[in-house]
Amino acid sequence: MNTLLAPQRPSGLPDTLRLPSRDTRTSLLDRLALHLGLWLLLWSTRTPRLADDRRRHAQAYRHQESTAQRERAYLREAALAPRP
Repeated sequence: MNTLLAPQRPSGLPDTLRLPSRDTRTSLLDRLALHLGLWLLLWSTRTPRLADDRRRHAQAYRHQESTAQRERAYLREAALAPRP
C-alpha cells in the first residue's frame, strides 16, 4: 500500500482517540501507586531462602555429612581388606 494514497486526517480536527479532557501526564500519586504495586508483585513471587528453620537445616546437614563419612569409611575399609 502506498502511504501517499492513503486517506489522511485533516490537520484541523482533533484526534478522536484521545479525550481532550485527559492530561497526558501521570500524577505523582498514581506513579507511586504503580511502583508500590509492582514492588509488591515482585516481592510476592520471590522464593524463600530457607524453607526450614536454621536449626533443623543444620541438623539435617550434620546427619547427611555423618552418613557420608560412615559410607566413605566403610568403602575404604572394604577396599583395604585382604582378599581371600
